[in-house]
Amino acid sequence: MLLNVIERGPEVSSEAKTLPPVVLLHGLFGRARNLGFVQRRLAATRRTLALDLRNHGDSPHGPMSFQIMADDVRETLEHHNISSAMLLGHSMGGKTAMMLALRHPECVHSLLVVDIAPGEGGFTRMDVPAELETLDFPPHLDRARGRRPAAPADPQ
Repeated sequence: MLLNVIERGPEVSSEAKTLPPVVLLHGLFGRARNLGFVQRRLAATRRTLALDLRNHGDSPHGPMSFQIMADDVRETLEHHNISSAMLLGHSMGGKTAMMLALRHPECVHSLLVVDIAPGEGGFTRMDVPAELETLDFPPHLDRARGRRPAAPADPQ
């Protein structure tokens, strides 16, 4: 599955063209924009891509496992003509990046995993999307409304 990508980088830089791009992967319930502050800093000197993982942000929805998400990242990198990248993964994005490194090591130049404890037993909560399906949300809620800023709090 091709994922939604926010791409940033320097306009013209011969050095940036020789450095591996940085790919940023967000955590559970996040989206590419969650790592925007990091991406903006890195984009001053190199090509960066922040991805919305499947079932998140503006990426398509479908079955979900770390293997599937790692394959999505690989397919998206290939689509953007990236053979090897520096991966920065936060939480679930970190586990996805680790899975990509295991399944497709040729795609991973280097790996930085933030805010996660892999543990011996592995991650056993991949049923989270199924559990979320059982939640009863009011029918008037939609993704577009959820992205609008909240009204200022009334101090009264």
